[in-house]
Amino acid sequence: MAPSAKPTIRTKREPEVVVFDGGAVTRNPTDNKFAYKSFMSSKVSKINAKPPAPKSVKEQKEDEEGRHHDRQLAELLEGKTMIEKLHESQLTGKERHKNNTQKLVNLGMKIKRKEKMPTDMFYNSEKARAGRASKAIQDVRDRGLLSAQVKRDIELLHMGKTTEKKRERRPIDRGLMANTGRMKDGMLHISKKHIDRVNGTAANGSSRVSKSKGKGNNKGKGKGRR
Repeated sequence: MAPSAKPTIRTKREPEVVVFDGGAVTRNPTDNKFAYKSFMSSKVSKINAKPPAPKSVKEQKEDEEGRHHDRQLAELLEGKTMIEKLHESQLTGKERHKNNTQKLVNLGMKIKRKEKMPTDMFYNSEKARAGRASKAIQDVRDRGLLSAQVKRDIELLHMGKTTEKKRERRPIDRGLMANTGRMKDGMLHISKKHIDRVNGTAANGSSRVSKSKGKGNNKGKGKGRR
């Protein structure tokens, strides 16, 4: 008979205990930041560069004062911007344009001012423009192509304005509105006062004045008679 195999005995291993000491791996955050920026830099010379020397207490204090002054300056600029916006919101269109122009002048922009033309020269130029426009209109009329639109375009081209008179709009009779009168027993009741106002025959207060004058005259006459 073949010898029987001996059974294997398995021994249990105890778990290993690892104690983490945070102080042993603590690094300067400045070094980590510098190392990361150096590693991510596109220049090869910065990858193996040494970190800069730590700043002294005096330099740190100066940096803190500089950041404090920067915050104060930013607050002043923000307040100034708010005041300017509030001031501009209260200006009219012409005043806002004048204010913006003054700002541009303060920044160094030069404004070209239009030279005033003498009166006789201005009227002569206007007369010459009107003559050119009338000549062009006559030319188009002789060719049989003149219309109101063509005449208007020619005047705008030569004179910058049209001689066409604006038509006065006739008053529109709106009639009864949706909120006029009141419905009662299936009928629309409209006051005589509203009808007179629509027709234009409403009293304008002259009768009241005449009545008051008449009363005053009667009082005076009565006193005189007594």
